[in-house]
Amino acid sequence: MRKRKCTCGAEADVGRRIRQTADGRDELVYRMSCPVCGQIGPAIPAEGKDEAAAIAAAIEAWNEMIARCRPLED
Repeated sequence: MRKRKCTCGAEADVGRRIRQTADGRDELVYRMSCPVCGQIGPAIPAEGKDEAAAIAAAIEAWNEMIARCRPLED
């Protein structure tokens, strides 16, 4: 899957981290982030997905977010 470049033009990276939910549970999430400007994509919970599927979902969510910022770019 092709990753779109960040709005600043840099290549974003996929990362994973643990965050705490509202009810106090720890949750593993994947998200794209830009190492240059710090922009982050939507957090994709890993629950019910294998790592490859969670990464693909994070990339897809990033691509959709960037496409909303730059709708005319392919």
